[in-house]
Amino acid sequence: MEALLLHDHRVVARSQGLERVMGKVGKHPGNPILVADRPWEAGSVGYACVFYDGEEKLYKMWYESRLNPGQLRGPNLEQGRCLYATSKDGLVWEKPILGIVESHGSRENNIVFAGPEGARNKVYWVIKDRADPDPARRYKMMFHLWDFRGRGVGIAYSADGLHWKTDTRVNLHGGFDTHNIFFWDDRVGQYVGYFRTRMLGRRFIARATSPDAFHWSHPVSVHGPDEDDPRDFDLYTPGVFKYSRASDTYVLYTAAFDRAGDRLFGQLAVSRDGIDWHRFRAPFLPLGLEGEWDAGSIYPSPSEVSIGSHTAVYYRGDHIGHGAGGRPGIGVAFLDQGGFVAWEAATRGTLTTHPLAVGGHRETLYVNGDASGGSIQAELLDSDGEVVRGYSRQESVPIVEKGSKLLVQWRGKPSLGDAVLQPFRLKLYLERARVYGLGSTRP
Repeated sequence: MEALLLHDHRVVARSQGLERVMGKVGKHPGNPILVADRPWEAGSVGYACVFYDGEEKLYKMWYESRLNPGQLRGPNLEQGRCLYATSKDGLVWEKPILGIVESHGSRENNIVFAGPEGARNKVYWVIKDRADPDPARRYKMMFHLWDFRGRGVGIAYSADGLHWKTDTRVNLHGGFDTHNIFFWDDRVGQYVGYFRTRMLGRRFIARATSPDAFHWSHPVSVHGPDEDDPRDFDLYTPGVFKYSRASDTYVLYTAAFDRAGDRLFGQLAVSRDGIDWHRFRAPFLPLGLEGEWDAGSIYPSPSEVSIGSHTAVYYRGDHIGHGAGGRPGIGVAFLDQGGFVAWEAATRGTLTTHPLAVGGHRETLYVNGDASGGSIQAELLDSDGEVVRGYSRQESVPIVEKGSKLLVQWRGKPSLGDAVLQPFRLKLYLERARVYGLGSTRP
């Protein structure tokens, strides 16, 4: 059985005494972890893209710096550059001198991309693409680009993530004025992109697909503000990623824009297909307190980067709201590994799954959860809803810990044995605990 998150009723058949809640996020006390402190960074840090390269055992970041208006010619121009940083632990970042792009008469900087010659560009998203057989296109970048037809997004490619090739043609036209993203989606066998769009004067999130990352379908709106949101409210960024550690799980970190208060904060949504979303309205990544560096705006960056036993949430923060003129930086926050959405028992409650199947009788079950302040027990139910002999709650070994793979055990039972020759249901008993997901493994 693949790992399953329990964020919707695809897996959960019934719950009693439980509440579906967001995971608890804690900000890193050393934030911000990256700021503009080099002359060529123009005093500004924009959107960032972070992932862990398992092949090189290195955390990598591509981040934006925009030239100040006084450095540009012509009205209302925006010109960005993409810069590169690395880290061994995801927290302490280095800005290597690369000698690739000239700035102020020197190549002694960490700039890796300034766009096609003479073209306006900004806002960069990078993937390491193992789906493309061409090593020259191992890395791909999506970025804002203007050509003679207007604004849209361009695609660049690279063998090493540092030296990029592109042209002046826009791959997909539209007013996608934010941190648009894309990735290879193995569930649909295509590249999937998420873009800023507008409906009825408000910012929405749209989705498009591509067979090669260079030719895109027309983006179709998949999520936006509704009757449960304030009137002066937008979804500013389409920060979607597919969580690879569990089956069919898409996560959205969006910058929710309170236009009336000129504030942006992180919201969370989850989906099984990347199209139909359930979004929590409370802040997932809240603003800092007054006077703190991220008190005015937070723009989360979508990724499933792990640091230790936690999922890391990187974000751009600033002490001011929407607009220019602040002192932005990059920060990071942490939540339990895969702990996006939980079923939580403030006192006691139960959760029963739909029928499940595992790969063999030697399999064991595990849960991802937190029972450090209480307990989780389990029992197996057959197709008629009867308790399977030997796998009752009374025989269940209580789980009283926190972790992403907490072994579900029954006394005297090293594995599930013949109890799982047919599909079964799992019933969990929670006391002052929360559960995020479950799965099976062989001992």
